[in-house]
Amino acid sequence: MQNTSFISKHVISGEYFFLNLTPPAGARGVVVCGGLENCAPDYHIIRSSFKYHSLEYVVKGEGELAINEKKYPLHAGAMFGYSPTTRHAITTDPKKLLVKYFVDFVGPRFTQLLETHPLAQHKPYYFSNHVGHLFETLHRNGRDKSPQIHKICACLLELLILQTADAALLMKDAESPAHQSFQQIRAAIEQEFLSFSKLSDIASYCHVDASYACRLFKRYSKESPYEMLVRLKMRHAADLLNNGHTLIKDVAATVGFQDPYHFSRSFKAEYGVSPKAFIHSDYR
Repeated sequence: MQNTSFISKHVISGEYFFLNLTPPAGARGVVVCGGLENCAPDYHIIRSSFKYHSLEYVVKGEGELAINEKKYPLHAGAMFGYSPTTRHAITTDPKKLLVKYFVDFVGPRFTQLLETHPLAQHKPYYFSNHVGHLFETLHRNGRDKSPQIHKICACLLELLILQTADAALLMKDAESPAHQSFQQIRAAIEQEFLSFSKLSDIASYCHVDASYACRLFKRYSKESPYEMLVRLKMRHAADLLNNGHTLIKDVAATVGFQDPYHFSRSFKAEYGVSPKAFIHSDYR
């Protein structure tokens, strides 16, 4: 029977998956196990070493992470990692119990990606809800019985590491008024992109100055608010074209472009082909 003594018994409930607790030496990349834990009030783990590399993500609750002699508060949205030689301790607030995902793994396929990841600094970083969805997807697939489960989970873990590499925030930044404003503007663009035509529309809707919105996106995003707006419009346009809407001028009008030529230029800039070429090709 495989040894699972490293799994904490101080949980109210836990859901786990075990793929390979004895990965071969020199393995390129193996997801060992993972789980979702509802921590008990006395949950407290202290380790000076560990068998595997690990990533953990806090779904809700509060607690504390002590890692390499430094202590950090934990709140929902926090993600942190540790290696086999990282001293660490994890404690829940007994009044605000931690609920958290974890995944354990070995191999340079993952560890090399983490070398340049913010988590290599051994402190918790904060992320938006999409990280929780990535962990949930990994967890759900890990508990499946697919014959390809090892490969699927390895791909999902690699995706998780890559998608979090550029989105990490320290707690003081994640909770700052500036970041909250950024999140509000970003959410408004996602929900109302068909109603907006230009940057001033976004700024007016969100009751902020346009230049301030641009500064926020420069700080927290890889694209400007207008670039995000156009990207969402073009994605919706591609969906319409793919679903049989072949009149380009009608699609252009639907996504807020009164000039079909301007629309075609924007579409080609986004996807590398014109809307006409998209319709009459195998891209669909």
